[in-house]
Amino acid sequence: MLKDLLERPGVTGFEEQRRRCIADYFSRFCENVSMDVIGNVIGTMGDGDRSIMLAGHYDQIGFMILYIDDDGYACFKQIGGWDPRVIYGTRVRVWTGSQPTSFVTGTIGAQPVHLLEREEREKTVKMDDMRIDLGVSSREEAEKLGVSPGCVATVDSPVARLGGAGSDLVVGAGLDDSCSIVAFIKGLELMEIERLKKTKVYVVATVQEEIGLRGALVSGYNIAPWCAIAVDVTHAISPGVKATKVGDIRLGRGPVISVGPNFTRDLWNAMMKQAKDRKIPFQVEPVPAASGTDAWALQVIRGGRISGLISVPNRYMHSPNEVISINDLENTGRLLAAIVESIHDSDITDFTQFYKKN
Repeated sequence: MLKDLLERPGVTGFEEQRRRCIADYFSRFCENVSMDVIGNVIGTMGDGDRSIMLAGHYDQIGFMILYIDDDGYACFKQIGGWDPRVIYGTRVRVWTGSQPTSFVTGTIGAQPVHLLEREEREKTVKMDDMRIDLGVSSREEAEKLGVSPGCVATVDSPVARLGGAGSDLVVGAGLDDSCSIVAFIKGLELMEIERLKKTKVYVVATVQEEIGLRGALVSGYNIAPWCAIAVDVTHAISPGVKATKVGDIRLGRGPVISVGPNFTRDLWNAMMKQAKDRKIPFQVEPVPAASGTDAWALQVIRGGRISGLISVPNRYMHSPNEVISINDLENTGRLLAAIVESIHDSDITDFTQFYKKN
């Protein structure tokens, strides 16, 4: 499923190909699938007086062609938060149409280190000094290939197993955050319809998270759920990434439940209880401020919502080769199914009800 999704471009604002694929997956389990004006894909199932919204963004960071010079090299700007250190020399797909095969292969080039002055060699190449080499020799040749200003590009790094055949680790570009959609599908596979009679479930694949949580703002406002849980990725221990900075989050140890002011205490306690009761491994991440995820938007929309965040551990986030664990992904789906099935009977109290009781 990861391969299927990530073979289709989902650059922020240009998610059309991936959107159609997600709608097809949702339709296999949900009673109704719709799309809103901004491009969120919304699957619904169940019925009842408590509604829960699961939100995970399917847009990915990428590049946009700004200008093609006389020699056919394409100047570009980033869409989303790229680290210039990791993109020089990468292969890209410049998308020219609406089909999975509608792309031109290019590579991001800049002046080789051999030709730099000594004092420049230790500095990161600026993105403004990079170009996409399309293998042509003029602007006209690039245009004949269908490449023009406004086209978007993605890193050409297909999903693959990392390590030996028995490894559960996968590597690829754009795992942030299409892996959340895979977790949703896993959760939908496990949910028992009989246990959803008292709960209305909204499964929402959101757009434009990478430039400001826009999809979550729109869908959260329109749906106005009783409770909202975002699913995203979070930083895991890796070379140079210390526990003193990100917490002791590691691949293969299960989904990550966030605690902090961006989230509702009763909800994170309920998620931990379900994980323990069903023997689902999990980790805890303290988040002392805004999380920077869809949960940040969902907590405060339309008067405020009960909110939570479950994350998939990720190494090398926003790079051409992110790494996650398939076991973590499957356990995220298990945890989502568990909390959705139990949410109606969970002891979760929002503060308005608390003050009514007291």
